[in-house]
Amino acid sequence: MDNRELIINRAHKLLMDIGPTSMTMDMVARACGISKRTLYETFPDKKTLILECVAVEHAQHDLEAQKIFREASNCFEALFKIFKTTRLYLDKRSQAFIDDMQRLYPEAIERHNSNERQFVIHMGKVLKRAQDEGLVISGINNDIASFIFLNQIKSLHKNPGIDAMGFDRFTVYEVAFINFLRGIATIKGIEYIDLQIESLRTNKN
Repeated sequence: MDNRELIINRAHKLLMDIGPTSMTMDMVARACGISKRTLYETFPDKKTLILECVAVEHAQHDLEAQKIFREASNCFEALFKIFKTTRLYLDKRSQAFIDDMQRLYPEAIERHNSNERQFVIHMGKVLKRAQDEGLVISGINNDIASFIFLNQIKSLHKNPGIDAMGFDRFTVYEVAFINFLRGIATIKGIEYIDLQIESLRTNKN
C-alpha cells in the first residue's frame, strides 16, 4: 500500500468516526504514521483529501455492485445483495455528517447527487432486465420507479421518527425495500421475493 492509498484509507475511517469538522490533517498524519510534510506533499489541503475520499468510496461501491450483477443468477438476487451492502453504506452516515458535508464541501454533495442520477438510470435498466426475466410487471415507468425508491430510502435515512419509535434502522430499510419490489413484481417475482425473505429470516436465527 503506497502513501496515497494509506492516507485515503485512514482519512476515510476518521471521516466516518468523527466527521469532516472534527477531522484534522494532524490526526490523519498521526493515524498514517507519517509526517505532516509527507501528507501535504500528497494532498495539499484537507478539502482535497476529503473530496478524494468520497470519490474513492463511490468508485469502490460501484465496482462492488458491478461484481454482484455479473455473478447473480437474476436481477432480484442481485438487488437483494446490493441492498444489503447499500444499507450498511447508508448507515455509516449520520445526519450530522451529511449536514457538515453539505455546508463545508458542497462539491462532494454535487458529486453524490450526480451519482444518484446515475443510480436512477442504472436502476431503470435493471428493472427493464427484470421485466425481461419475468420478475417485474410490464407497463411501469422504470426510471420513475427507481427515482421513487431512491427518495424513499433517503427520506427514511433522515427521519428521526425511526429512532424515536425504537425501530431498528436496518429493519425499516429492509421492509421499505421488500415492499417496493413487491409493488412492481409479477407472481413469479413475488415467489422469488418470498424465498429471499425466508433466507433472510433463516440467516438471522
